[in-house]
Amino acid sequence: MVALPSILDNDFYKFTMQQCVLKLFPRAKARYRFINRGTHSFPNGFAEQLRHSVDAMSSLKLTKEEKRWLCNNCPYLDPVYLDFLEGYCYNPLEVKISQAGDKLDVFIEGLWYRTILWEVPLLCLISEIFFAMQQMQRENDEQVVEKTRNKIEAYGDLDVTVAEFGTRRRHSFNVHQLVVAALKKYGKTFVGTSNVHLAMVNETKPIGTHAHEWFMFHAAKYGF
Repeated sequence: MVALPSILDNDFYKFTMQQCVLKLFPRAKARYRFINRGTHSFPNGFAEQLRHSVDAMSSLKLTKEEKRWLCNNCPYLDPVYLDFLEGYCYNPLEVKISQAGDKLDVFIEGLWYRTILWEVPLLCLISEIFFAMQQMQRENDEQVVEKTRNKIEAYGDLDVTVAEFGTRRRHSFNVHQLVVAALKKYGKTFVGTSNVHLAMVNETKPIGTHAHEWFMFHAAKYGF
């Protein structure tokens, strides 16, 4: 089973938006549905594997150490929100998963302030489980680090700043950690990662403000 290491293994803008939803739209409801843009064919038993990983997310909780780190590094997340996040837990009943042949359907529905955190972890789990079930080989750790180093040093030579936003499409958490660590070590123009857990682990900046769903909600509620 693929398991996430932390409740902060998510894109940062999900937390900044969640704080705003709690303040402004605590009764708003939302629906999300997975769209397979790449038209991938999912192997038999994929939905069952995903179900196990989603159910395991109910045990993820914000730790005292993580809360302190957020307090120190993200002062725009207020104490009331951080207290809420400390008590938050995923409810797997909000997620419906089914499979018909090689087609996967994932549907989320519930109060927006609760369901807003599901999107990115679900996408990264789908990606990780797909690679694992297909037994797709990857480059070894040294090659991953070297390729990342070459890329970030080339961007540095051009004085191009780089932020990492790869959570939802990663091969695995281990590869993701290798990449972020290498970016931090070798990248003079590396400015941070969208993944809050990896920002904390690698002592770099969490990057992100808000996603298109923020505007989609306002358009649906108030009109274009």
